[in-house]
Amino acid sequence: MASAEGSVRPGRSISGEKLPIYPTAESNPLITLIEKPNPLVPYIAQSREAVTGVLKDARGYLQSGVGNWIGFERRVESEVKSILPADESLNPGLIYVLIAGLSGSVLTRTRSLPIRFISPPLFTLLASPYFLPKTSHNIRKYLSDFEDENFPDFAKKHDHFIQTGLAHTQMTINKIKDYKDDVKDFSSKQLENLENQTGLQLNQNVISSKIHNELSKLQNKNNSTISSTTPNNTISPEKSPLPTTQTTTEYERIGYVVEQKPVAEVVVPVKTEEKKLV
Repeated sequence: MASAEGSVRPGRSISGEKLPIYPTAESNPLITLIEKPNPLVPYIAQSREAVTGVLKDARGYLQSGVGNWIGFERRVESEVKSILPADESLNPGLIYVLIAGLSGSVLTRTRSLPIRFISPPLFTLLASPYFLPKTSHNIRKYLSDFEDENFPDFAKKHDHFIQTGLAHTQMTINKIKDYKDDVKDFSSKQLENLENQTGLQLNQNVISSKIHNELSKLQNKNNSTISSTTPNNTISPEKSPLPTTQTTTEYERIGYVVEQKPVAEVVVPVKTEEKKLV
């Protein structure tokens, strides 16, 4: 081993030839790389592309769902703001409406099942316009607009049914008023016939009693007004108060001013010693 190393000199080959300064083709042989593809690479690429597409579609669906939900929230917020008026508070009106619904359930607890089922919402609907008039009006308007927009045929039938019900209700009210007038005319005619047959002035007595009651109320009101406007006199401790006598004037009814029916009551002052019992 030592003899071999000693025979090799710098700049020369093992055979003793002088090495060239620059590399030659013989010293740098051509190396050809042969690429051998892995059979799993196409499958991995397809799988990656498929997963990437699925994730992209899922992201698109998720973003679309989030956008739709945000739009829905904004629409609900705008609808709620349009329904709830700014000048009408829900508290305590909403509490009263809920109490009315519970009252309907309590009042019909011993009734049949349909009545117990219908009474709470019916009481709630009847109490809403009274305790929350503006909110109830806005809710009815919103439901009417929603019905007209989505169910036009049903909305027409609904409006026709409501108009027919209102017309029949008004006709019933008018008939009741007509019957009331007829009964009033009949009773007045019968009273006049009774007065003509018996000679009693029943109608005049009724009217005179009403007039007398009205005059008594006016007199009491005037007396209370006079007493409230009378100033209070202050009495100094050095001077003794003078005795004062209060005189009250009483009136006696002596007749009526009659023009087919009494229109006024005539009264005169009565002295204390001449007071008469009526």
